[in-house]
Amino acid sequence: MNIVVSGGAGFIGSTLVDRLMASGHSVTVIDNLSGGDQSFLAHHRDSPRFRLVVEDVRRTGQLIAAMGPEIDLVFHLAANADIARGVEDPTLDFEHSIVATFSMLQAMRHHGIKKIFYTSGSGVYGDRGLTYFAESSGPLEPVSMYGASKLGAEGLVSAFAHLYDMQAWILRPANIIGPRATHGVVFDFMRRLKKDPTQLRILGDGKQSKAYLHVDDVIDAFLLVQRKAKGQINFFNLSSTSFITVNGIADLVIQGMGLSKVKRTHTAGKIGWKGDVPVIRLRNTRIAKLGWRAKYTSAAAVKATIAALLKDPRLDRLAAQ
Repeated sequence: MNIVVSGGAGFIGSTLVDRLMASGHSVTVIDNLSGGDQSFLAHHRDSPRFRLVVEDVRRTGQLIAAMGPEIDLVFHLAANADIARGVEDPTLDFEHSIVATFSMLQAMRHHGIKKIFYTSGSGVYGDRGLTYFAESSGPLEPVSMYGASKLGAEGLVSAFAHLYDMQAWILRPANIIGPRATHGVVFDFMRRLKKDPTQLRILGDGKQSKAYLHVDDVIDAFLLVQRKAKGQINFFNLSSTSFITVNGIADLVIQGMGLSKVKRTHTAGKIGWKGDVPVIRLRNTRIAKLGWRAKYTSAAAVKATIAALLKDPRLDRLAAQ
């Protein structure tokens, strides 16, 4: 197939591109490189089946020019990856989820492209403690701009699918980690400890409990759902069935980095920042029926991420800044 991946220079997007290229597809990556890294895609540069377009997905005219009617499928991953920054600047999530998604859908409509895969997030459900959310759960009450904008973008995808005879796959994943991670608690802990191995500041009480998915399991889910789910609009939660606390992640990072006598401090309250959800539980029944199972537990995904990032020179560069 001819496939577009928006946000394809990012952590998740570039891993998806690797899998698509390995399967023989032709891939066009559209990314403004604000959070992505061209080095993640360097090994595809000489392939006639690969193209990188450095462009902002919000610029509909430029997006239309970069795409064409030969496109079979769009994986729309472009978004603001820094959830906490959305509290300081709420326009970030609005622009990079809602505006960007509308722009992509308009470009698809212009060219008659009929298939879109959209990565939403568990933040659409809001904060309900230990309640397990199924895809049919409601009402949806997001507590962050990230969750609100993802929910808004889901609505746009649904409307365009109904109005213009498109087919859509929408996934709501738990936290995603792995090689090439550019943000998140594992990456942040390791960066802080590279800078100062004697102390670690933990946001909140450290008891926040969530599922963590290895990116390889996530890409497996993307490709399985897109291939097997046949409805016009297909919603799926994506989560492992195991969970780990932030304090537990700190234990694994300190151990994995070979450190000892690290002084830990916690900030006040149960959450890391306003809009954070301390406990997230997603029900996986729907995707399990398609045959997907996470190969990594949350703890195993954290350990694999630590091992990969220890070999990543970006950590040393960022720690030196």
